[in-house]
Amino acid sequence: MNFKLTDEQVKRRGEFFAVCRELEKVKPPNWVGIEAMYRGDECWEFHRHCAKEFGKRGWLALAWPAEYGGMGDMMDKVMFSEARGYHGIRGMDVFGVQMLAPTILHAGNEEVKRRFLPPIASAEVMWCELWSEPDAGSDLASLTSTAIKKGNEYVINGQKIWTTGAHRADWGFGVFKTAPEAKKHHNLSFLLMDMKTPGITVRSIPYMTGNPAYNEVFFDDVHVPAENIVGQENGGWAVVNILAGFERSGIDQVMSMVRGVEELVKFCNETKRGGQPLSKDPIIRSRLAQLAIEVEAARTLAYRIADLQNQGEMALMDASAGKVFFSEIGERLAFFATDMLGPYGQVRHSKWAPLSGLWEDMYQECFVTTISMGTNEIQRNIIAWYGLGLPRMK
Repeated sequence: MNFKLTDEQVKRRGEFFAVCRELEKVKPPNWVGIEAMYRGDECWEFHRHCAKEFGKRGWLALAWPAEYGGMGDMMDKVMFSEARGYHGIRGMDVFGVQMLAPTILHAGNEEVKRRFLPPIASAEVMWCELWSEPDAGSDLASLTSTAIKKGNEYVINGQKIWTTGAHRADWGFGVFKTAPEAKKHHNLSFLLMDMKTPGITVRSIPYMTGNPAYNEVFFDDVHVPAENIVGQENGGWAVVNILAGFERSGIDQVMSMVRGVEELVKFCNETKRGGQPLSKDPIIRSRLAQLAIEVEAARTLAYRIADLQNQGEMALMDASAGKVFFSEIGERLAFFATDMLGPYGQVRHSKWAPLSGLWEDMYQECFVTTISMGTNEIQRNIIAWYGLGLPRMK
């Protein structure tokens, strides 16, 4: 892969960064952390405003084929994600744009593409991912929620948990058991549903950061049109694997770490302890240098994953490797920042909080990233099985 940008790409990248830079200037004061858009109505409205601005420019569909309103260029999408990540502007429905849309393009029929892609591209519809259950997380195929076909509808009963943004989402996508007696992995279907459908109940899960991002979702005889299926009936596991590659491959997380390292370097240059800047401390210098190297390596890996996907590959193993690497670097960065900042690094919503209290929040949230989207232990299994060809344990 050639990582050198063309003159036209450099120009486009500058445009992405310029727009995101201006939006960053007007973000709400409590816009902090990975799931900042869920920190109240003001944050959510800012998020939707940014998304619609991007939608008007056609930036939410950059990598889509031209016949569906896109430009067919994965590199543009990567550069756009870099800009959003660096400036801390999500401004994109990650569930709809990053996960569901490319999955529909790969596995959906023409009717599904026609109905669901345009509202994603314009940011008119926001999505959530109805995935984990109380007894089915990383082993998703063990789920028990059912979708039994009756006529031209599926009737859904069951429960999902840890559903990010379900209380804000317009629509949801999820996988459900459509053939309860069939063999595991061959009994699931991938369905799309309006979150206002009667029988759907959303209940918030309190989280230690105070951000009401996560929810339980209950289904009580929820009727979903059979035409809302993606892929084949009982072929949902194949669709899950397609989506997983896109779910775990974002570069915006990496760019937020690039920004984090830059801000820590600036803080160390400007802050004195014992009469000299923190940047003169050899231990701090060494750890910062190591983290900067790891973050740059992560950026290169994210580019590689995007390049493979641009060539039509699912890149399942590479995406799993990226998910492990990105999340664990994020942990190390948050741990280091908290150690270096000292007691004041644990203060939030105070004039005494260094770097606006960002790292106190990141320290709490970083643990989630090694668990969500499939635990890192499961990702290492995927790397072993699909990347290294190692045998599965009997």
